[in-house]
Amino acid sequence: MNRPRPRARVVVRARDPLLRSLIAERLSGLEEISVQEDGARTPGARREDDGMEADAVVEVMSAAPGLTPREMEVLGLLADGMANKEIGARLGISAHTAKFHVESLLRKLDAVNRAEAVREGIGRGLIGV
Repeated sequence: MNRPRPRARVVVRARDPLLRSLIAERLSGLEEISVQEDGARTPGARREDDGMEADAVVEVMSAAPGLTPREMEVLGLLADGMANKEIGARLGISAHTAKFHVESLLRKLDAVNRAEAVREGIGRGLIGV
């Protein structure tokens, strides 16, 4: 059976090879899309060095580097501009515990301050704008 010529070429990039394969497999089922996994040749796909540019790139970054559900809550409250005391009151924890969660977030998101943590959270799709 002749497959129609693809309308779009998509490159799938993800650190996790299993996730990358899963995404590429789902996309390759669409007849109008040619899929290439992170530099690996996929049947029917052209390599980037063939002079063809991708029409789209699906890039999956590790969205939440081991963030706990509580840290996700704290990140959302940081985005609302809350101080540790306010975060503690909202979540029913002490300001000291809130500070502990903020410090953990800064470390996990590789951020030097609260604003940078929020920016990282937005960039990784952890916080809606």
